[in-house]
Formats: sequence, structure tokens, C-alpha cells
Amino acid sequence: MAISNHIAFHRGPYISIIINTTGKNIASIRRLLHSIQDFRNHEVIIATESNGDKLLELCKELHMECVVIETGYWNRCRTANLAVIKSRGELVVLLEDDVELEASWLSKMVKCINAESRIGCTYSTVINPFGSESMAAKTSKKILRFITKAINALRAHYHFARKGLNVFSLTVLCRREALLRAGLFDMNVEEPIVAEDYDLALRIQKAGYRVTLCTEAKAAHYTLHTYKRAMLALKKGPKWWGKLIENDTYFFAKHYDLLGIAVLMHSLYNAFFSPFALLLKLREPNINVLLYFPYSVKGSFAGFLRGILTYRHFRGDN
Repeated sequence: MAISNHIAFHRGPYISIIINTTGKNIASIRRLLHSIQDFRNHEVIIATESNGDKLLELCKELHMECVVIETGYWNRCRTANLAVIKSRGELVVLLEDDVELEASWLSKMVKCINAESRIGCTYSTVINPFGSESMAAKTSKKILRFITKAINALRAHYHFARKGLNVFSLTVLCRREALLRAGLFDMNVEEPIVAEDYDLALRIQKAGYRVTLCTEAKAAHYTLHTYKRAMLALKKGPKWWGKLIENDTYFFAKHYDLLGIAVLMHSLYNAFFSPFALLLKLREPNINVLLYFPYSVKGSFAGFLRGILTYRHFRGDN
């Protein structure tokens, strides 16, 4: 994806651009900062676990003014929330560190969010330059693809359109007031965290705002998250995987009022089919994935129970 850096954006609301990062991938952060170098009327906040001094030097090298918040820990929800609270913008951009934005991205996003006052957040089209390298993507066996598609239909993600809901990943522009009214990211979780952005999107809609896709704005996303997560699972072991499954299930189960029976189906998918999906996301088969089944079951049911109890608590039913 060819991305240039010439943009005319001089008027409009003040915007806080927040980059949420561990601070370890300097090359990716450099690419992202370079892509936003010529945006106007904004502040850049880098919320990082580590390498704060290196990131400040990088900003100086690019002749950019950046606020660097170094926390010393990595929790993507807590880290992002701290940056939002310290930000000054009427509009807030939330970005991961492995994206690159086209030159007109910000102006297009502002136009999209200003199309209607009820729009709380708008997210951009994301292009993956690398495609997929998983076994399922490479195989020519139609039966395997059919089975994968059928099983994936159990996931909550496939019910959003039916329910008239939109969710976003972190190439999103939000009204600050919408983020605050929704309560920001849920900080009642610890890493490994996944689906925290979906949870926030659903709560923003519960708060009375719309979440829309800005099809005109384009961003490149350079990490294959599903493949990366699969490799991390093999590296860190089944206990790490079980915690990931628990958090994912929790973030959906707490929205029973929006998703209904889909949260149970999602929990069953996470419990019994997610290791199979993990296997398909690898480039080569790995029999060690069989060890992940009991942790998937335990994590999924723990997350489901916690999410349902959270839902009942906020409804005042317990």
C-alpha cells in the first residue's frame, strides 16, 4: 500500500492521536509516526510500557512534538485509558502501533464522524498487505474450508450484522464524550487481553451513540494478529491460551442484553472449537495443540460466568 504524506488539514476540532504500544517495535512506530507527520491541529500521545526515551528521540528525529506516557507495565486497557484521560482533544484517535495511515486519513475520518452528531466513533477500512498464511487459507480442500466456516458461525462476531451492531479495531476516531460516557476500556482484566475494542464499541452503542465504518479512509495493518496470537500460544503455553479465552469470552458474555444466545454459542465455540481454529491458523500442524483443550474449556466457562455476573450487576439484578 503506497502511502504519501501530503495533506491539507488546517481547520476543525482539536484532535488527540493516541498510539497504544509496548514500545518494543520501534520500526513500526517510526512508520506510523511518519504517516501522520503532516496532519494538522492535533497532539500525538504515545502510551507505552517501555522505551519512553527512545520514543521521544524518535519524535525529535521526525521533528514532531509528542507526549510520551511510559507506564512501566503492559495492560492495553489501562495504558490506553491513561492516555485518553490525559488527552486534550474533542476528538480522540486510537491506534495500535503496527498500522500506517494514508495521507488523507484524518480529514476523511473527521468528515465521517461529523456527518451526524449521534456518531460516537467511526473506524477506517483496514488493508492487510500480507494476506493470510494459515493452513486454512493455503489449503485447497473445500471440506476443510466448509467446516471452518460452519464452526466460525458460532462466534459472536457473526451476529453483529443481524443485531445491527458495529464494532471496531484500533484504527478508530471517537468523540471524547462518547468514550467517557461509555466508561473507557474495561480495566477489570489483565493480559493477555483480546476483544477489549469490541467491548468498548458495544458499550458506546449502549450509551446511545452510533459506530460507523468510514469506507473512504484507508489504513494498512502490518501484523497478522490471528497468526501472531497462535504463535504466542505455542510459545507461552496452554495456561496463557486459557486466560486469553477467558478474557475473550468475558468481553462478549457481559453483553447478553445485546447479543442474546450468541454469547452462549460464542462460549461453546471458545471452549470446544478454539483449539481446532488455533491449529488452522498455524502454517504447519502441531500436535501440542491437543494440550490446549482443557484450558479452553476452563477459560471459556470462567469467562462466561464472569461476564454474565457483570451483566446482572450493571442491571441491578443480583
